[in-house]
Amino acid sequence: MAPFRTIIFGAGNIGTALAGALSTLPDCEVTLADNTDEALDTARAMGLQARFKAGYLPEDLRTMASGQDLIVAARPDRAVPEIARLAADLQTHYLDFSRPAPETLEALSQLSKSRAVMTGCGASPGLVETLATDLVGQFSRVDELTVRVGAIPCQAINRLGYGRIWNMNGLLDEYLSPSAAIRDGQPVMITPLEGYERFLLGGAPYEAFVTAGGMTDMLADSDVPVGNLTFKTIRHPGHLDYMLFLLDDLGLRKRRDMLTALLSNGLPVVDDDEVIFFLSGRGEIDGEVHERAVFHRLSPAFQSGRFNALIRVAAAYAATLIGLLKNGHLDPAGFIRHRKLPVATFLGNEFMRR
Repeated sequence: MAPFRTIIFGAGNIGTALAGALSTLPDCEVTLADNTDEALDTARAMGLQARFKAGYLPEDLRTMASGQDLIVAARPDRAVPEIARLAADLQTHYLDFSRPAPETLEALSQLSKSRAVMTGCGASPGLVETLATDLVGQFSRVDELTVRVGAIPCQAINRLGYGRIWNMNGLLDEYLSPSAAIRDGQPVMITPLEGYERFLLGGAPYEAFVTAGGMTDMLADSDVPVGNLTFKTIRHPGHLDYMLFLLDDLGLRKRRDMLTALLSNGLPVVDDDEVIFFLSGRGEIDGEVHERAVFHRLSPAFQSGRFNALIRVAAAYAATLIGLLKNGHLDPAGFIRHRKLPVATFLGNEFMRR
């Protein structure tokens, strides 16, 4: 049986973690490609069972991707359309971790007629949408749906209860940009850092508040009408109060460069972290009003080393999809609606187990 050949463009955290996960699959040949030798050297030092290739120019990328079954874009969002166009030119299956930009969709629309196309295949977007779709599918009508996601230290480590888990610019985008929501069945934009709440999960206290970037098209293909949908970020108690002190009392909302430097240099790297999903819905089931909730605390252990739980969850979700495609369990052509796959497909496999 010929090996399933996958090339991952981008040897950053997510690309390298995915390469590590795929290297454990039988009959899977993995190539990790990047435009810097330094990134590849870091990946090599981890002992990954993968090929390593460096390239800079478009013709380099085309040569590296020739003969591959699947192309993965694990690069910054601005570079994803280039990789999507490459997959379309070479007629290979395609996967990325981003919400598709219009130019990405334009490149992939023709490709989807003959190959499998998977976009937004990480933690959020990705697993959170699968959890939300499953919860919504239990109702005949949803009046209120609140989706909460947090990548945080297992224990609060300072007054912010936070550390260097994710890109600080991305974090501030979530805190400062308007948040997409649904109100009375219509898409709207709401103010971030509002909708504050506190709750207990597994006996531990947490807080949550509105942030941006979590649900642009989360339920775009839902068969169940949703009246109101809000996306929030989970943090340890006290986090929002200290962030508002920095943003408003110290005026750093208007000095984003200073705030980014302050947090990047002052917060420690978190070695013991987890990703929490807490979704709650209220709506109609069999003619009666019900409330249901979903709670998962994840810190997969398939990839040890420097990768935090958020990276491992994203890589586990993508690796699961690639394994399903490789084994013939996904359609070989079309945009794969992975958010509609059974939740157990992702939570019950070897990649997602703690």
